[in-house]
Amino acid sequence: MMHPVARTCLFLPAIALLLSACSPHPGAGNWTAAKENDWGISRLTLSYEGRGLFTSRQPAATWHCFWGGTDRHSARMDCTPSTDTEQEEQFIFQVGEDGMGVLTRQGETLGKFRRVSGKPEIP
Repeated sequence: MMHPVARTCLFLPAIALLLSACSPHPGAGNWTAAKENDWGISRLTLSYEGRGLFTSRQPAATWHCFWGGTDRHSARMDCTPSTDTEQEEQFIFQVGEDGMGVLTRQGETLGKFRRVSGKPEIP
């Protein structure tokens, strides 16, 4: 039988690991463009539930996405445009050490974003 103190010492690291794994990805949130971009994306929302949404002017579409963290600072977004729901595009959203987010597609930077307050909800 294991001593209660030894058992506690074994379970504390496991509990700490579980709690840290439950923290939200830094990409989750509401984002606004830091400056105008070629795609005309002014806002980007990544919900805690793994959905994303943004609207672009070029191409003119509303993009509905499912996203998941690929590492500590990056998220892969699988998105379909409202103009062709059979088409799927892949985007990467990365949050830098400075807190700024960068949206890329096929290695091309589409825009830089900063977090804004509010719960990231998608209707």
